[in-house]
Amino acid sequence: MLDRLPRSSETFARLLETRDDAAVTPLGDDLCLVQTVDFFTPIVDDAYWFGQIAAANALSDIYAMGARPLTAMNLVAWPVTLGMELLAEVLRGGAEKVLEAGAELAGGHTIDDKEPKYGLAVSGLAKPGEIVYNAGALPGDRLVLTKRLGIGVLASALKNGVVGEDEMEPAAREAAALNAAASRAMLRVGVHAATDVTGFGLLGHLAEMLDASGSAATVWLEAAPLHDGVLDLVARGVYAGGLRNNRDFLLERLGDVDRDDPRLLALFDPQTSGGLLMAVAEDRHAALVAELGREGCPAWTVGEVTGAAPGTVAVRDAPA
Repeated sequence: MLDRLPRSSETFARLLETRDDAAVTPLGDDLCLVQTVDFFTPIVDDAYWFGQIAAANALSDIYAMGARPLTAMNLVAWPVTLGMELLAEVLRGGAEKVLEAGAELAGGHTIDDKEPKYGLAVSGLAKPGEIVYNAGALPGDRLVLTKRLGIGVLASALKNGVVGEDEMEPAAREAAALNAAASRAMLRVGVHAATDVTGFGLLGHLAEMLDASGSAATVWLEAAPLHDGVLDLVARGVYAGGLRNNRDFLLERLGDVDRDDPRLLALFDPQTSGGLLMAVAEDRHAALVAELGREGCPAWTVGEVTGAAPGTVAVRDAPA
């Protein structure tokens, strides 16, 4: 479908070819405009936390490219039957998160809709030399992830009454955390490529990075961080159709694997406001982990980039 669209600019052509997290437009020799947009339906019942998570998720694409947010605009679809008090809480959560990011909330647009949706259109700035693309991962790079996986599974469990809001709170708090600290750390150390992990799951966004980089990777199942209870829920079949869709789309890249292994299925789970996934040279890996620690940001080394057939992912229990 996208191939049918006219490539009206170099910026759009690059987005089609690399699937970068945001559009980068040069404003001169020393400054770039970075733009993104994201919105979704609620994954938690609490309106305030929905606003916080949705805003953090939209801002994440800016951080994934090493930029700093400048302005944000609300995108709201809201059933009038739900009333304005709940919407006010959604907007309060989003506004507080934009303020935390040091950006300016500059308006937005609202429509009446059957299902609530909320997000942001975000503009940011960066110097050309600071931009981090999802292309550039090289064989030997270590893959570092900064948030745990499984919030999609927990959201499905919440919707089906399998878990309560209190059981999901740790995952919601982590999802609402900005990726600003991780972005600062990766800029100080220098990484080859980065992306944020959202709707395509860890393996889906890794696959995009590998396609853009012309590389392959190995992922270690035992190293992948998961929220509490996720493996048990997956084993019981408590997950959304998006996880199955991600698996079916990506499975041919993985070779001979147990397609029903709960540990593997968790890597396909659609994330909402997930962490950054960074490819960093082996000799800078320790420095990156240390820098993330200084920023108060967790870090898990989940695999490595290899020289196998481009775009393929080998899944192992643990590092050899």
